[in-house]
Amino acid sequence: MSKQSENSKQWIAEALFQLMETTPFSEITNKQITGKAGLSHITIYRNFDSKEEIVEYYLLECLERASLDNAKMDDLFRFYETNKKLISLLYQNHLQYVLLDAILKKLQHDKNDDPTSAYAKVTVAYLMFGWCDEWYKRGMKETPEQIRALLEEQKKG
Repeated sequence: MSKQSENSKQWIAEALFQLMETTPFSEITNKQITGKAGLSHITIYRNFDSKEEIVEYYLLECLERASLDNAKMDDLFRFYETNKKLISLLYQNHLQYVLLDAILKKLQHDKNDDPTSAYAKVTVAYLMFGWCDEWYKRGMKETPEQIRALLEEQKKG
């Protein structure tokens, strides 16, 4: 992928999240996104099939920058804590499922995986997402370390 194409994708994603700060996701148009990004309207169609795909792209980029390569629980807890604003935007717009999809991608889940691998990956992804989801819904009062300790406690019991 060319540097220009990668930059365009990043600008589109950033523009979408900026717009989501003031406008519900469902009301944002592709024209608004490209206008905010300073790109031609056609650019969005060259790079993405849907607004949800833009969200997933942005989340994968953020997870990459957060060094969530091996999809570790500690890393995901820290990601939630450091990116509260982003996470809140996802929840406010009922897009938290896109984060689950991004976690599955980070785990390299593929429809062609053998059954053992496929079930193992979705188990890990749903466990990770489930703990973070509950933590967010409870107001993220505990630190990532406290959440990790609770998880360790569950493993023992």
